[in-house]
Amino acid sequence: MVDNMPPKSAVERSEHRDEIDDLLLDGRSPRFVSSYLKNEYNESISHTAINNYKKKHLDVTKEAVIDYTKKKSKEGKEVQSQKDREKKKEKVVKKISSDLEKLDEIIEDSFNTQVDLERLVSDPDCDQVKVEGLKLKMRQQGISAVNAKTNILKQEDTNVEINVEEVKVSLMERVKQKRRELNDLSNGRNQDVS
Repeated sequence: MVDNMPPKSAVERSEHRDEIDDLLLDGRSPRFVSSYLKNEYNESISHTAINNYKKKHLDVTKEAVIDYTKKKSKEGKEVQSQKDREKKKEKVVKKISSDLEKLDEIIEDSFNTQVDLERLVSDPDCDQVKVEGLKLKMRQQGISAVNAKTNILKQEDTNVEINVEEVKVSLMERVKQKRRELNDLSNGRNQDVS
């Protein structure tokens, strides 16, 4: 007789499965658990295998949502009307669209600031190392914004919260601070020349 059951995963076969469950339920990451098993028991289970196991067997969020939904329906709460759901959906769509526009602004600001910094390179009194450092930081900020935008566009779950405004304000404050520092350096050198 042929068994049509899929083979058990490495985690399911592990003699430390209960400990793996406890670590995951305590909030430890699959990478941590994989490293822990290797260091503690010399057992090699990849973090990917542990993550897949967690999704399949320990999806506590999904179970909590099911439990919550059951409790709410038992309490006689009415299901949200279609019109309310549409309004909520429209609100989420507008927020994500706004976040994407803000990320576009950050990307554009990053590019424009790099162009401004390029102009400083031609100034012989300018500290080239600081300018290159600023250019690198701006490039990193632009890349971070591009990655955040890409992640939003790839998201299947639209409940992602990104506080883009805080990132943008923080970024712009740092740029302004660096510009002040460069101006101070430039003014100091000009006074030394006088």
